[in-house]
Amino acid sequence: MNPLIIPRSEHPISRSMIDEEAMKVLYRLHHHGFLSCLVGGSVRDLLLGKVPKDFDVATNAHPHEVHALFKNSRIIGRRFRLVHVFFKGGKVVEVSTFRSHSEFEETLTDDGEILKTDSFGTPQEDALRRDITINGLLYNIADFSIIDYVNGITDLQKQVIRTIGDPDEKFKQDPVRMIRVIRHAARTGFRIEEKTYQAILNHQEEIKKCSPSRVRDEFQRELKEGAATTSLRMMIETGLIFSLFPDLRRAMGDDAISGKKNREFLLSLFGLTDQLMKAGRLVPDSILLACFVSPFIRALPSGHPFLGKREQSLYRTQTIRWAANHLFNPFSFPKGPKEMAIQVLTAQSNFKYFIQKGVVPKRFRTKKYFREAVLFFGIEAEATGRKMPQLIRNAVPSHLLPWWPKEFRGRRRFRQTES
Repeated sequence: MNPLIIPRSEHPISRSMIDEEAMKVLYRLHHHGFLSCLVGGSVRDLLLGKVPKDFDVATNAHPHEVHALFKNSRIIGRRFRLVHVFFKGGKVVEVSTFRSHSEFEETLTDDGEILKTDSFGTPQEDALRRDITINGLLYNIADFSIIDYVNGITDLQKQVIRTIGDPDEKFKQDPVRMIRVIRHAARTGFRIEEKTYQAILNHQEEIKKCSPSRVRDEFQRELKEGAATTSLRMMIETGLIFSLFPDLRRAMGDDAISGKKNREFLLSLFGLTDQLMKAGRLVPDSILLACFVSPFIRALPSGHPFLGKREQSLYRTQTIRWAANHLFNPFSFPKGPKEMAIQVLTAQSNFKYFIQKGVVPKRFRTKKYFREAVLFFGIEAEATGRKMPQLIRNAVPSHLLPWWPKEFRGRRRFRQTES
């Protein structure tokens, strides 16, 4: 296959747009006679006028040859070896050798055994193994051209997300690609090509065959990149969210009581976390997990009329813990953020009591989870259209709750207590 070669005069990427450390890696490989290219999402983002988070390099040099060129490097990985080149300030440039197939694709013998094959390949094979066309572009430092084996430029211009090759085969080989397709559609605002979208509908249950840790990592990225609302909406529409978390059907499925209301609540919560991230604010993982599990908790029984206040509080705490563990434990979510999310959700009932009393006790304000609990309280209040009590607004720095003005008329002095 002859690639489409786009010369420097016909595309907007200039060397000044590329990270200085990545340029050093590209040029050293090139000056030692190797083909050296910027690949993947960095090329896509540069063409879209965005600043890439990472600049990944691919080359025809073997990992040991790359390692020999850079004293400040280390070979990582077992089956698919990569080289990390380290620079001052903790910056890392990842260099991979062109590969012939994905890390998660296996070639099987007739007996069902994995066939061990050489994974190194050509630039064309490396492009064809990637997930979607707009991620299959290469920027060649030798002549500053873009190399396109997969019609990625056309799909970039048409704003289309399309798998490279047959989507049914791609998703069977690695079902996690379905999550990535949705994430890229959400991040770019592009539409998913019809055949690719239909393949997600047909193969959504395949996601259960994947490693739980891989699914967890990909799913967390859905929540962290400022486009969670669109990602989650598409995951609900395709049913992929219910393949990942089957018990969410009881909260948000079409047949669930208040299913539509809970879906809207979930999307409202993440609409606000997306706002925070786009404004450059850090949203802790505990908040994202609390937002995700909250609609599920709403769908569970809230207690029983004969329970007293103490028993009702204990029941709610146990329900929150059970719900979080039930959703997250199968994917081995980190214990720290999960436990913090449980504490944040459990603390919400305390705020109602504090508002009634007109004071937030010091012993509560010194808890590790206090700020996160207030942030979630504010997110939930905004999502449901409730007024944020001045007592709670005054309990934390104003920048933590960005949906309300910093100054308030008739501001009352915040009461403190040593109790």
